[in-house]
Amino acid sequence: MLDKLKNDKKFQFGVLIILGVIFFFVYSFLIFDNELTRFTWPDETANYFFITNYIDNSNFSFYEPLNEIGSNLIKPRSFNVYQNNLVPGSFLGMLLIYGLIGKIIGTKLILFLTPLLAVISGLFFYKILLKIFKSNIAFLSALLFFINPAWWYYASLSMLPNISFFSFLLIGFYCLLNLNKNQKKNTLWLILGSFFIALALIIRTNEFVWVLGVILFLAIVYRCKLKWYYILIFIAVNCLVFLPIFYYNQITYGDYLSFGYLQLEQGNGLVSQLPPEFQTANQSAIYNFIKFLILPFGFSAGAIIHNINQYFIQLFWWLFIPSVIGLFVLIKNFHKQAKGVYLLITFCLSVYLAIYYGSWIFEDQMTLQLNKIGLSYVRYFLPIYILCLPLIAIFYLHLIGLFTARGGKSKKFKIALSTFLAFCFIAFTVNVVYLSGNDNLLNIKQHIKDYNQSNQKIVELTEPEAVIISQRSDKIFFPQRKVIAKWSFDEAGYWADLLKADVPLYYYAFEGQEYIDEFNYNLYDYYGFELMQPVKINQTETLYKIKFTEYEQE
Repeated sequence: MLDKLKNDKKFQFGVLIILGVIFFFVYSFLIFDNELTRFTWPDETANYFFITNYIDNSNFSFYEPLNEIGSNLIKPRSFNVYQNNLVPGSFLGMLLIYGLIGKIIGTKLILFLTPLLAVISGLFFYKILLKIFKSNIAFLSALLFFINPAWWYYASLSMLPNISFFSFLLIGFYCLLNLNKNQKKNTLWLILGSFFIALALIIRTNEFVWVLGVILFLAIVYRCKLKWYYILIFIAVNCLVFLPIFYYNQITYGDYLSFGYLQLEQGNGLVSQLPPEFQTANQSAIYNFIKFLILPFGFSAGAIIHNINQYFIQLFWWLFIPSVIGLFVLIKNFHKQAKGVYLLITFCLSVYLAIYYGSWIFEDQMTLQLNKIGLSYVRYFLPIYILCLPLIAIFYLHLIGLFTARGGKSKKFKIALSTFLAFCFIAFTVNVVYLSGNDNLLNIKQHIKDYNQSNQKIVELTEPEAVIISQRSDKIFFPQRKVIAKWSFDEAGYWADLLKADVPLYYYAFEGQEYIDEFNYNLYDYYGFELMQPVKINQTETLYKIKFTEYEQE
């Protein structure tokens, strides 16, 4: 059995298929029993809403008439507003792909697309590594792929785009790596590779700089296998895939090149519409555009060091240490060009992503304090974690070889040592995915159940046309109720217009009583509002009716 696992590629692939089926259900942990389709990430709430809206209406806009009265405040987090329409606060790629598939399979089954892509991409990852490393390294890397904590965690969050982006990218690169000077099927492989890479890029278009860099590097290294018209085919396929995105950008955001992260109605031009976390300089528009593409969050050495230390070295120390040691083992022993190419891509890409996303300073202090693996840094660093897996595999195989070579250790010892290392790896992974931090999957599962219960109470207590105000609880009651989320006190003046239009207004409070008392006093003092008729939803959260008493007295 061990010899087959080590050398028989068909047997290895069969084992990986079986594990893929198992992990498809493992990754679907949060989908089952989620009757009202609640999510803990506002991005997931937004993506699911617009995917289902596309399935039903073939567009990504949802008209909200109250935004004419409420100054575009009527929206959940991760949503944007354009001409009083609720629109996605993201790129449209994932929404379009899942929406088109959803027209065939239905709204419920689209939740399983991300877990499915997560396991399929593991098989393609194995096939890619077979072109670079020995089969035992490729096989062990694929096993580590399925149980990598970051991959496991985000494959379980089915409406986030990072897994689908990297999955399509792996499939695309596998197809491109099949190009061979003597093959007749090159055109087909090239079209398929270009197509899947284009799918990845419409999902996360901001990643195109490093994706294009990797493609250009591979084209230079393997230029003897390429022909001039390959470039034309690659560009043509990408343009065709992007055409629907340009079309829907125009009808959704009013511009072919616009996208949901922008402040859409603030000034003209890309730079003037950038959100505050994107840094610009007092330079030309061209300079700011290039900076937006390459380093949108600026450069902060302190932040980079902190974030890499926090979200790789400390959070996944059992991955980081073996990958560093495996790197030295690989450098010492590799004699194949493909290994050097892989190593250089891994190093350069890791540095670039560390600078690109590591310079971003996350400002939500509550999330930083409570969450561990469920922070955006982790999902943005996914390519780093995955590309390091062969280094980890090399380390473990080298370690087992060292222990078994000295003293003529038996196969039983080798099996025992391998089992122990596998148990440790899985134990550390399960701990961070299911047990550690407020954001582990068991807690998320419970939060979703609580959200479903709270949603049912709120729907019973409020009118269908009601608007509920809360800083971060919008995910609980949207879309059954309209919401104002992530607001500032200065914007509370617009609530008066809603009240005058006879819109039922509620405040959903998770803050302490001392805060509520002071907040209520300031609302009345500045605007004449009052929080009244409190109803306890659970031990920590209360629903208040908002009344504009001065207006009612008139």
